Amino acid sequence: MKRNTAIRFDTKSALSDDCLCVGPSTGLRKRKRRLGWRQFTALAVTLSLSACTTFDGDEENQVPLGRVGFVKGFIGGIAADEPGAVLIGRDVLSAGGSAADAAVAVYFAMSVTLPSAASLGGGGMCLIRDHETQAVEVLDFRARPPSSSRPAGLRPVAVPGNPRGFFALHAKYGRLKWGELLRPAENLARFGTQVSKALAADLRIAGRLLGNDPRMWGALKGNDNRLVREGGFLDQLELAATLGRIRSRGGGDFYSGPFARQFAQAVTDSGGALNYNDLRAFVPKWGRPITVPFIRSTNLYFPAGTGDAGLIAAEMMAMLNVDDAYEDADGGERAHLLAETAERALAEKQQLARTGGSVTASERVTEDRAEQLMGTYSSEQRRPVKGAAPAPVQSVLEAGEASLAVLDQRGSVVACSVTMNRPFGAGMFARDSGVLMAAPPLPGREGESLAAVILASSISNSVFYASASTGGAVAPTALVNVAAKVLLDEEADLSSSLALRRIHHGGSDGVTYAEKGTPRPILEGLIRRGHRTALVEKLGNVNSVYCSSGLPAEIIDCGAGSDPRGLGIASSSD
Repeated sequence: MKRNTAIRFDTKSALSDDCLCVGPSTGLRKRKRRLGWRQFTALAVTLSLSACTTFDGDEENQVPLGRVGFVKGFIGGIAADEPGAVLIGRDVLSAGGSAADAAVAVYFAMSVTLPSAASLGGGGMCLIRDHETQAVEVLDFRARPPSSSRPAGLRPVAVPGNPRGFFALHAKYGRLKWGELLRPAENLARFGTQVSKALAADLRIAGRLLGNDPRMWGALKGNDNRLVREGGFLDQLELAATLGRIRSRGGGDFYSGPFARQFAQAVTDSGGALNYNDLRAFVPKWGRPITVPFIRSTNLYFPAGTGDAGLIAAEMMAMLNVDDAYEDADGGERAHLLAETAERALAEKQQLARTGGSVTASERVTEDRAEQLMGTYSSEQRRPVKGAAPAPVQSVLEAGEASLAVLDQRGSVVACSVTMNRPFGAGMFARDSGVLMAAPPLPGREGESLAAVILASSISNSVFYASASTGGAVAPTALVNVAAKVLLDEEADLSSSLALRRIHHGGSDGVTYAEKGTPRPILEGLIRRGHRTALVEKLGNVNSVYCSSGLPAEIIDCGAGSDPRGLGIASSSD
């Protein structure tokens, strides 16, 4: 395991001695003009029906379910924005946990180790594909503005979504006991943990916000009575008590009953505006994703109903795949393509908003519509479109977000993004709870950074790719920069795709943004085509898991990668 790099594993599945097992191999690098698709489809169906891989070891395995080491061989893969949380998720996979189990454990660990982005007071969304049912679903638990008016003198805060959201995820797709998944996070808070580079970086950025609130200062100071720094020791006893209650009584206890009333009062006593009725009324929403046909039997899935990030990413990928536009282009044209498709997708966002909800994102994203949008595209000249929505790059620094992507050994995947709506949210802890409250989302920017994608085949029941990104309005274009490279370039691998310098279009400002370090020929090509360019330090963070031949398969060729721009890690083991 290495920090900030993609990890690749190539191994045989664990097979039972009395079963001749064959897994579907549907390598995505085999594009349609290189392989007869009728033969491919028939082969995929045959292999899917005949596969009988045994996943949890053999009868000689004496390690019980729920203990590290239960899974023999490939356990899956995981990537997230905080290293300590990733290691906890890896142990859950090793213990036989599902992708949902690992996502739950990783999130609650990050609520301790990265509260600036993943506090219990925040919210988010998950995109899930279950191997058994082959269903792809979206779980929306974004932190929402209170419905009641804010009393004078109280600070605006959002209604927390994370505890009930991840409880809903586990209730539907969990395999291990809820309490055991939260115990590591509770122990981290109670006995303390060293401050990671990820949290230390956020503390440096938001230091000016913390100095104004004694409770913020007290909760995040070390033994020397100063703000904790990287490597410093941080314990959070009040948060440990809150996590212990959620662990023993479930996520619903945070929202209804005596504890919820006490919590709402604690927020008010701390200077925030939160009503018990808003807590009690909060319910996560399950929904269907945006589906984009990709390569014959495979589909790309994006979140719908959780903001505009899913729509923008889906539109971009659909356009890039029209007539193999991205695959056939060189590096210079690919940068041009990314900018042009991003601007068109941002214009589509505005047009969809003007329908007043009469047309859904899923209805808007079609192959025909993608071809229409690409009808004005020129490979040699920028063709501006009118009415693109703003997609400011400065939102990267305003984010306060984290993401994770998990793949289990069976081929179930979960990709989640959570947000505080700005670093350290509302800048206040709820009294005696250890919970940092999220800021309300800015009007028109709700869920703009909650981007994720899954690639799977409904014919062979194989999953190939799952990814989630953060970075404010940049998140969907960051997601597409990586996905397009790894899925549409047969020479690319996950590591190089994550490291590639990214392109973003600012929408209404008409500027094409490129990361510093973008090769000069790429920049010159953009300028020659008529782009007004600007350089920025970074464009989003992306966490991904990828199986080039799909999973399940006889030969497992899977990788997990965390963005080298961030401070997370990726992990897996065989």
